[in-house]
Amino acid sequence: MRSFKQWVKAEKLFKGSIILGIALDNPRNVPNANCRYDVCLIINKENLKNNCINQRTLTAVKYAVFKIPHTEIAINEFYQKMKQIICEKQLKVLNKPIIERYKQELVSLGYCEILIPIE
Repeated sequence: MRSFKQWVKAEKLFKGSIILGIALDNPRNVPNANCRYDVCLIINKENLKNNCINQRTLTAVKYAVFKIPHTEIAINEFYQKMKQIICEKQLKVLNKPIIERYKQELVSLGYCEILIPIE
């Protein structure tokens, strides 16, 4: 994430940016060392200067959005309590990746968001 943010700043794309973290593997099923994690920048294609950058389109689904403190401790606690949160909120979760969303305007206030795909 750190090197990605440096690249985004160098490309002058950081101001007002939205960065996504997408876990591609379930750490309950895959050893931590083998877990894959994508880091993405939401951008208009017109602003993309470098065609060598991998691009992906996310399928449109509905998400339950949870605003939490932008700290490693808070994010880890959320994931540890996620099953309980899903039950309490009676969410019907889709088999799609959970997304961490880092809107610069929220991060500057000390927050980030976890998006859970739901029916």
